[in-house]
This record gives sequence, structure tokens and C-alpha cells, in this order.
Amino acid sequence: MTLRVDDLSVSIGARRLVYPIGFTVEPGRPLVILGETGAGKSLIAQAIMGSLPRGLTASGGVWLDGARIDALPRRGREALWGRRLAILPQEPWRALDPLMRSLSQVAETHALVAGKDWESAPGLARADLADLGLGEEAAAARPGQLSGGMAQRVAFAAATAAGARVLLADEPTKGLDDARRDDVA
Repeated sequence: MTLRVDDLSVSIGARRLVYPIGFTVEPGRPLVILGETGAGKSLIAQAIMGSLPRGLTASGGVWLDGARIDALPRRGREALWGRRLAILPQEPWRALDPLMRSLSQVAETHALVAGKDWESAPGLARADLADLGLGEEAAAARPGQLSGGMAQRVAFAAATAAGARVLLADEPTKGLDDARRDDVA
């Protein structure tokens, strides 16, 4: 699935926060955007998703497999979320519900986003978590009971559970030890 971004910028009113950027990401090829803290990397990901905070606007164009998606109405963009295009925020706490157990969060993605039946979703979620080195104790925990690295792995499992072909990962290995970085990178 090819992602193309042309002259994407982010502004608040007349003040430009992110100057125009353009790139193409081909299937199976990663793209890394490097920049200092506050340079706008997270805003670029949010602009591609169509999930910028209120008051911020994006201009430019975003195409997914040749179809322009930035011009879609909000519901049209949301229909892509998790299924074709997913985001893994820099902070797992922004992606995880503090009241839900890890297993339930990943299972919910399997059921509600990927369309799997509710009976098989927990088993699929358990396998996803196990693949990332998370056992039953982590599966039964709420986000606040997890270390930062464990929460990042749960957020990764939830973000990828529906099989989106494009993952916008904002510092996906933040908080992970060397042994776990390769599991999510």
C-alpha cells in the first residue's frame, strides 16, 4: 500500500507550525522522519490520519494507494483508521483506555475494527501480546499497572491488530529495552 504526501503543512490560524513536506512510502519500505523535539513529527502523523487537535489545520495532499484521502469527510477518514491506516502515538497512554485491561483493548480492535467474532478475539489478542513478550499478568493489567515499555507493546498490539497496511509510528521503540525493540520495529 503506497502512501504519498505532497506539500503537507500544519498551521494554527495564519501561523505555520510545520512547513511543507512531501514523501512517498512504498509497500514494505519504512520511512523515518527525524527532527528535534517540537519539530512537528507528531503533527505530521496526525495530519496524515486526519486527527489534528482542534484549531490546527492541514494543507497539502495525502494519497493512499492512489486515492486522495485528505479530502474525505471525517467519517470517510475514520473508516480507514485501523483497517488501512493506523497510528501508534509517542505516548502509549494516549492510545490506551485507562479503565480497560490490556487483553480487552487488543481484543476490541480485533472485534470492532477487524470484524472478527467476539469469541475468537481474546485468543487472537492473547497471541498478539505473547508475540511481544507479554504474558497473562500483563494481559490482565490496566495501562496504569504496566511499565512504560509494556504499555508501549500493548499499544502496538492494539494499533496493529486490525491489519492496517500503513502504520504511522511516533517513536515506536520509546521506553523499550534493546531486547524488545526488534519486536515492534
